[in-house]
Amino acid sequence: MSQDIPNWATNLCNPNYVHSMQSVSTNTYPLPPGFVKSRGSRANTKAQNADTQSNKENINKLQVQKAWHIALQPAKTIPMNFIISYMSGTSLQIIPIMTALMLLSGPIKSVLQMRSAFSAVLGNNDIHSQVIGAMITYVLFQVVLMGIGLQKLNAMGLIPNTKSDWLAWESPSTYNIKAYAF
Repeated sequence: MSQDIPNWATNLCNPNYVHSMQSVSTNTYPLPPGFVKSRGSRANTKAQNADTQSNKENINKLQVQKAWHIALQPAKTIPMNFIISYMSGTSLQIIPIMTALMLLSGPIKSVLQMRSAFSAVLGNNDIHSQVIGAMITYVLFQVVLMGIGLQKLNAMGLIPNTKSDWLAWESPSTYNIKAYAF
């Protein structure tokens, strides 16, 4: 029984087959319908400049939108963090304490890494003032999140804000009134 090797298999293994093929240049194909080849006229250059300007304006608008999207991200987490803070209670256990500490440490880390969060939009000088406004808004929302954490710590009694918390540094009261017993 003889096995005939298919033609494609012999061509695949033959290194000279590629050189024997004829290639057709793409320059010989006709242009598609509606395509006009330009020669670089002044009118076309002006149109390209207008397109470039409109593209730059569109990119600037998109970057401003991206900056505000980044700035408003902490605002979207405020209701969730407030509910979690309320639901975890005020008892001195590990979960409420860790919740309060995360509400303080997360915003601090986010403010310190703010330049990396806004790195995608910071390089454009045309929209720098708008990006600075978005960055200030970002910091304000992070301060609100830290306020939720501080309120949680205060509700648990871990913030020393009353006179009784500082009794070790108070001097004892002296009374000049003498009391007599009968």
